Amino acid sequence: MRIVAAVLALMTVSGTARAFEWQLVEWRLGVAYASGLSDVTRLYEDNLRLAGFDVNVDLKFPVGLAGAATYSWASGVRADIGVGPVFAIGGDVKHLEVPLAATVGYNFLRLADVSPYVRAGLIHHFVDGDLYSSATPGVFAAVGLDFTHFSLELALDRSEVEFDTLACASDAGGCRLMTDELNTYDVLAGFSWRFR
Repeated sequence: MRIVAAVLALMTVSGTARAFEWQLVEWRLGVAYASGLSDVTRLYEDNLRLAGFDVNVDLKFPVGLAGAATYSWASGVRADIGVGPVFAIGGDVKHLEVPLAATVGYNFLRLADVSPYVRAGLIHHFVDGDLYSSATPGVFAAVGLDFTHFSLELALDRSEVEFDTLACASDAGGCRLMTDELNTYDVLAGFSWRFR
């Protein structure tokens, strides 16, 4: 009886070890372009001009740094946790945006030199800025290609950030403070290096 129990325990440990052999943790570091940041820059410029200030808002090129950890299984299923891309707007205003995303997905050819994948989940933006009011999490969905040492990805970010804005009547009725929700990242295009 002890021999049977020992064999079963050995098979269980061996099976568990084989399962872990096929699981892979991978790190990614890269850059991404976000299409919605020009709306944020415009909002800051418009509001400060309405308040009577001559402004200089600096967002030369909307590309930010991003990092992620990917955990994948032999079946092709993957789980990703990522930070970024991180963006900062400077000049006469202060705006810093750091998103955190958690997704699950599928690699179609995980062991091939080129593997297409899809992933989807939730994203939330942590924001600090002069006109920032609040942030609402949203759906994040992406398609991409994993090459041997790098990845290319196209994604949609449906989260929203709420800003305080000025609304001025054209009939000289004055201005009043309101809020405006923006999809600050919208479409993302990214490149990242993969390493273990």
